[in-house]
Amino acid sequence: MRLLLSVLLLLAGIALAGIAPASAAAPYTVDSIMLLQPQEALQERIDGAEPLAAYIKALNAAAQEHLRQAAPGAPASGYIVVAVRADGARKIWLDYAPALPAAVSGPLRAALERVAPMRVRTGAAVFAINASLWGGARASAPPSPEEWRRAAGRAGEPVEVEDLVLRIFDGR
Repeated sequence: MRLLLSVLLLLAGIALAGIAPASAAAPYTVDSIMLLQPQEALQERIDGAEPLAAYIKALNAAAQEHLRQAAPGAPASGYIVVAVRADGARKIWLDYAPALPAAVSGPLRAALERVAPMRVRTGAAVFAINASLWGGARASAPPSPEEWRRAAGRAGEPVEVEDLVLRIFDGR
């Protein structure tokens, strides 16, 4: 509980960084952060709330800057889903409804992938940024990127989120 509270308090500084909701048609509005692992597991994998919050802030700044310069798109609701592995490899999924066109998703993902990841000690750290684009409503369903659904289907049994993303990293 302490890690989650610490992350939330540190992320309250997002408003000071200019990433808070500005208007209904803002290109990028952060609604919430979702830790996709049990807090105890996440605490074992990262060096505390500060590096996680700093990484999330950097991702938000990259998304904000990229989308501010992009041509306005259709309102969309969803998540930027992030997994960082202990070797520094990371994967970013854009889980939006309606689905983002390739002309938006490709460059946005590239901008997010240029952000240096936080250090992960073991396994993978997984979280999601609930962010609406161009005035979209806040997402209410949990994140479920298409690649995750396919990998879960191949597994043939329920799989924890960390195990699922590690399978994806390994090409399974």
